[in-house]
Amino acid sequence: MTAVDLPSHRGLGGRAAGEFSARRGPRRLAHIAFFYCAVVGAAALALAARHPYENANLVGLPLVLWSITGVGLAVRRASVEVGADGVRWGWRALGVRMDRGRIAQVAIYRDAVALEPRRGSTWFLSARDWDRFAALAVAMRRAGLPVVEHPRTAPWRARLQSYGRVLNGLMVAAMIGVTLTVVAAL
Repeated sequence: MTAVDLPSHRGLGGRAAGEFSARRGPRRLAHIAFFYCAVVGAAALALAARHPYENANLVGLPLVLWSITGVGLAVRRASVEVGADGVRWGWRALGVRMDRGRIAQVAIYRDAVALEPRRGSTWFLSARDWDRFAALAVAMRRAGLPVVEHPRTAPWRARLQSYGRVLNGLMVAAMIGVTLTVVAAL
C-alpha cells in the first residue's frame, strides 16, 4: 500500500473494472453540513467577536466543527476503484492502494467486502457506505482478484469498521453544535 498513488487510468495499470462512490444521501448530508457549519459558524464568529475575551470558546468551536465537517465531506467524496492491478481508495489526485500482489483474498459477504492482505490491515468496504454495492462484488471478480464468497453477513469486526453511521452522526452533531454556538453567542 502506498500513501500517494495515481488512478489506474493514468498510466500505472489497466482499465478499471469499476469505480464506486459513497451513497447519494450521505454525500448530500456531508455537503449540507459543511456549508451549514461554514455559514452559521461565520455568524457565530461575528457574534462572538463583539466580546472576544468573554467568548473565547465560542471563537474556536465553529472552526473545529467546520473542520470536522470538512473531513467528513472529503471522506464522502472519495471513491473506490477496482482494477486488475488492485483496489484504490481516494480522490483523483491522492489515494491509497492495495496492490494485487498484496491481496491474499477478497472475502465477499452479503453486506461487506473484506480485502485481506498477505500482511497488514484488512480493508472493509461496507454496503452501508458504498453505492452500487452488488456491482462492487462483480467488479472484484471481473478484475480477477482472488474472491471467496461467504453466504452470511460480515463478522462483527467488519461491521465495526463501517464508518457510515458514525460519520453521519458527526455531521448532524456538528450542525447542532454550531447552532448552539450561535445561540450561546447571542
